[in-house]
Parts: sequence; structure tokens; C-alpha cells
Amino acid sequence: MPLQKDLQPKNNSAASFFPVSANSANNKYDWDTVVGFFIKALHNLELEKSIKNLDDFKLLCKTRLTNKLDGEPFWHIIEKMYFDNHQILNIAPEMQALKVLNPESSNAGDERLTTLLVNLMGSMQLNKPPSVHLNFLEKEIKAVFDSPQVTRVSKKISKQHIPYLPYLSELFQKDLHFLVSHPEHFLQNIKSFLKLYGFLYTAQLSLNIKGWAKAPSVKDCYFILDSEKASKERTKLQLHGHKQVIEASYALFPYLALNESLQDTKDVVLPFWQLFTEITAADIDVLNNYAESFHEDRKLIERLQPASSNSDALTTLAKLFTEQFKKGSTRETAFNNFVKATRETLIRPFEQGRKRAGSYLVLNQDYLLLLTNIAIGNRDKIRLHELLKEFQSRGVFFDKSSEVCLVELFERMGNVERMSDSGDAVYVRKTI
Repeated sequence: MPLQKDLQPKNNSAASFFPVSANSANNKYDWDTVVGFFIKALHNLELEKSIKNLDDFKLLCKTRLTNKLDGEPFWHIIEKMYFDNHQILNIAPEMQALKVLNPESSNAGDERLTTLLVNLMGSMQLNKPPSVHLNFLEKEIKAVFDSPQVTRVSKKISKQHIPYLPYLSELFQKDLHFLVSHPEHFLQNIKSFLKLYGFLYTAQLSLNIKGWAKAPSVKDCYFILDSEKASKERTKLQLHGHKQVIEASYALFPYLALNESLQDTKDVVLPFWQLFTEITAADIDVLNNYAESFHEDRKLIERLQPASSNSDALTTLAKLFTEQFKKGSTRETAFNNFVKATRETLIRPFEQGRKRAGSYLVLNQDYLLLLTNIAIGNRDKIRLHELLKEFQSRGVFFDKSSEVCLVELFERMGNVERMSDSGDAVYVRKTI
């Protein structure tokens, strides 16, 4: 039975499938540090405990290089070239792991956010880092990084849950494989890549969270380009754009907290939609009893009716978990903390206010090029309509007006080939 034994009301948590906490003090995130933790997971690395900051690593490099060169006179030049500007982190992709040595960041939130991304990555790991072209100095610095004094293979066995959005997890892994095969592009774009997928996951999870009676699927989510004008007359943007994502995100905390409360979080936690398929008729009484206990514990006023089916029992519990956060309740602050942090950390980078026209989901040119390159992947070029389908499979939709602006932008950049006046004969090339 997938349900936890002896179901009892407990503190709300969405930790298995979402990184945001109901405690505002725990919602501090630094994307550079997240990159460091993610690189550690991707390359299965651990940093030695003796390396507490970049100065410790710098000292090891200084010792090695002054022995290789003619004493210390050259060291200050090397220090200026690689350490003063943190260029040391860009020698090789795996050296981005040193970003976790940032003493100013709060690692708790960063580790939770990394867990979300690592769950998207699944079992993917790089046993052998991609080859990069290094000069003599960079080879020596990289040798220090690879030495047992700095890094070692991690022996930690991480608990991985079944992806809540399997289709998005598959695309994340595919796109990550492509990025890894282009180390320079990877270095330039890994933070943007993780931010982009952090948003796509948040938006698609929000739009799927109430549909637990069936497996999740990609939902329409419309963007505009930052270079185009917005208008309230564009129906798809109004119905399936920024507003729907924000409103749908309000259901994340109650539904994920419900899912978490039904299972033993020390074990692998199932997504709500899969848990539903595992529950049998024998569980109905258990769920009804839990609903009564929860109703009494939270002092809720909605009338409670015993359910006669699994679907009805879960629907009742979903209403109760939502009601506990209503305005004026003792848990309203926790709910608002969750909603605020979700928007600030994961949605804000992709939203933009357009005065009277309202707020929209926006892709700037950098994110658009990143998305275009990973969508085309290992192919040299694809037709425009195929590219748009690749965008949509990742949860990025454009209306006809945006499609026109998209082609104009690609033409200005010079990565479009027109074989004829037909729309099907427009090809888009990668920029790497």
C-alpha cells in the first residue's frame, strides 16, 4: 500500500517535488551557488573539507605553479589573470563546482533548488568530463582541481523521486546532453539553462497540479519576445499566459503538501497523479478517517461528507488542504511566504509588466537563442514549424504575432534560410 501507515495531520511541506519553503527565512537562493551544486551532482564530485574557500584552492595552485615556474615573480600575474576576476571557474565546466565555496550564500535553499534540477536530471551522470583546450597554466590549475587534495568521486547515494513531469525530465536530459557536448557554450549558458528549466517546471507543474486523475501533459503557456509590443487584444496571451501561471501556482502548496502527507517521505515519494493509480478501494476508509482528523486538527468549517470512491476522497482532502490556507487563517502567512518565494525565485525572471497592457511572460534574446540552440540540438537546421513544435514540447508557445517577430529577429541575426516564399521552406540554424 503506497499510503503511509497511521495517517495523522502534520506540518505542511512540498519538499519532495518543489524547493520553496513556507518559512521565509529559508527562502534565500543564489543561482551561482546552485550552478556549483548542480555541477557537483552532474560530475559526481565531492570537494575535500579542507578546501573551505577559493583562497585555499588558490594557495594549492600557487605552490604547484611556483615550483613549475621560476619562483614567485610570475605568480602575481597568474593571480590577476585567473583569480582576481574568478576566471578560474571558467577553465573547465566541472570547475564551476568551486562556486559552492561562496561564504555569503545560504546553502539550504540552494541545495533544495538543486534537488529539483537533479531530479529532472534523473540518473544522468558524466563519468568522463568533456575535453577542453587548455594552455599550460590552465592544465596545471586543472591538475590541482583534479587532485585528491581538492576533489574526489562522491559515494553518496541520493534519493531520487519519480519525476512529477516525466516529459519535461526527458527533454531536460536531452538538452543537457547537448549543452555538455559544447563546453564553451555550456559555461556561458548553464545558469540561464537552469533558470529556464526552473521556470518551465514551475509553470507546467502549476498547470498540471490539479489534474491528478491523469498523467501530466504539456499545457499551453504563451510568451512574447521582449522586443515586441503587447496588447490586451491578443486572446491567447490573456487566457494562457502570465495570469494563468500565477493563478495556477496558488495550488502548488496545498496539493503538494497533501501528496507529501499521504506518503512516507523517508522512502521514494510518488507524484500525486501516480499515487492516485496505486490507491485501491480498501484505502477509502483510511482516507475518510484522515480527512476527519485533518478537519478537526485544522479547525475547518467546511462541511465534511464521507467519500465513496478514491477520487472523491482525494478531492475532499484537496479542498481541506486548500481551506487551511484561506485568508484570515493561522496558516495564511506560511502560504503567502510560499507563493511569494515561488514568484520571486522561479517566475520573476520571465515576467514583465507592460503598463496598461498588463504583465506577460517574456523571453529576451539570450534566453531565446539558448532555447533555439537546444531545440535544434545536434541537427544543423530545422524548419520553422518544427522549431515551434520543439518550443511547445518544452512549454513555450507563441501566437501568430510573436511568430512574425521571431522570424524577423532570426533574419536580423542571419540564422534563417528561405528556400521559397512558403512558410514551410523557412529553416532556422543554430548559432553555435
